[in-house]
Amino acid sequence: MTAKPLTKREKAVRRHNIATLLALTAFIALVVRSTELVTLPETVNFVAIMTLFVAIITMFVTRNADEYVAAIWRAGTSTAFIITAAVLIFLPFTEGFIDGLMGIENGQDIDASDASEMVIIASFFIANAWARLRGTA
Repeated sequence: MTAKPLTKREKAVRRHNIATLLALTAFIALVVRSTELVTLPETVNFVAIMTLFVAIITMFVTRNADEYVAAIWRAGTSTAFIITAAVLIFLPFTEGFIDGLMGIENGQDIDASDASEMVIIASFFIANAWARLRGTA
């Protein structure tokens, strides 16, 4: 029995799914490396960043491969946008409020833009994984 060749749409869906898994793996490697839970060589950082970059570009190009992939992409990007806006607005506010209650007036300790990159990517992957696990987007 010979296998039927994949259509262009099926190839795009497969590329998107593989890129999602690669990007998630690269992101986890970056988080582990940045938190220093495990001692990893410096090359892991470079490989993870390059893998994440290529995988996200692939995910973006194939985001409309079919309705299911498009719905998962929308769930991830919508959640990432809302979480990012909330972090950029409420993180400095919360820090200032707590510093005011405690009487600590030494300036801004937490820069919201420092945390925003990891928050954006993490919220995208969490929403993406949740939509995939739920089965409906």
